[in-house]
Amino acid sequence: MENLETEGRRKPEVKEKSPEFKENEIDPELAVAAAMERADYLVREVKTNKNQMQNIVLHMQAVLKAIRELREALELPELTGDSASIEQDKKRVQDLQKKIAEYRSELLQMKDELIIEQIRVLKEKNPRQEEAVLRIEANALIDKLLVVAETG
Repeated sequence: MENLETEGRRKPEVKEKSPEFKENEIDPELAVAAAMERADYLVREVKTNKNQMQNIVLHMQAVLKAIRELREALELPELTGDSASIEQDKKRVQDLQKKIAEYRSELLQMKDELIIEQIRVLKEKNPRQEEAVLRIEANALIDKLLVVAETG
């Protein structure tokens, strides 16, 4: 009799997910959408950093030219080292190159997630399209995005 009473008090074998667990669970669609947003951000950052790099290089060239012209006008001997501002600019260019490489690497690592999200978006636009066709279109779009990030 005691056995029956304790068995009746047991918790059910099938446990439901607690509300806290459901809150902490990451929605796969949300994760993929976040990956697409991150990819857009990274592409913009690559473009911005490339533009900054180009501007810095142009500035360095202008400064070097001005220094050369001043030295010639004052008939001073040519210096072998670069000025402090040129050294700073070179360091900044190196830092930007590292950032761009990191962004590109992250984009490549996200490629599969981006393709999945792109397939979902394409499927919403054309639900009757075959999965293989959607995958090909998504691959092409993501490859184009990666090329834009590569070339700026």
